[in-house]
Amino acid sequence: MKTFSLSPLAACGLVLLALALPLPAKPIEGVNADGHAVTLNAKDLVTVVISSSPDTQERTRQAGSLIDTYRGRKDFRLIIVVDLRDSLAGIVPDFVKSQIRTNLDTEAKRLIPFYRKNGNPGNPRTDLAAIPDFDGKLVDALKWNPDDDLLRVTVFGRDGNVLHYWEDLKAPEQLRDVVAKALGDAKP
Repeated sequence: MKTFSLSPLAACGLVLLALALPLPAKPIEGVNADGHAVTLNAKDLVTVVISSSPDTQERTRQAGSLIDTYRGRKDFRLIIVVDLRDSLAGIVPDFVKSQIRTNLDTEAKRLIPFYRKNGNPGNPRTDLAAIPDFDGKLVDALKWNPDDDLLRVTVFGRDGNVLHYWEDLKAPEQLRDVVAKALGDAKP
């Protein structure tokens, strides 16, 4: 029987190679307003996760609208994490989730042209995800600063790892450019 052995130099080289490879991303999961489990950093998708709070709702909408051109693509997803820590929303979670679902229903109708332009005949509503974070666990898992005035954005690459992060997105065009590059588009 033949045995296989490595020289000490080759063994060190293999160890260094293993250390240089990126570690697989640990799944970050939440439950959306529809009651479905959602992996925020799913493999094979470019995923944008944007925070929203009562103080940043309008900024969240503006940032999201700049990447509408990618909506309906099979390799792209946008998820909104609604930061509701320290709010009265925790007293009436079912009502809050109902309001979020109503907003998503309206948003789905607005997104139909983008879906069709991207060759997707499906219903946008099935792809929309807004996750109410009543206890801050998802904000913590995303390593976001718990500040309601900040528009936090994380872009995950196809490998599930963080591609780009903004503590407070001031220039939404930067988000559009990062997404375009991640999806391999020259221009959005």
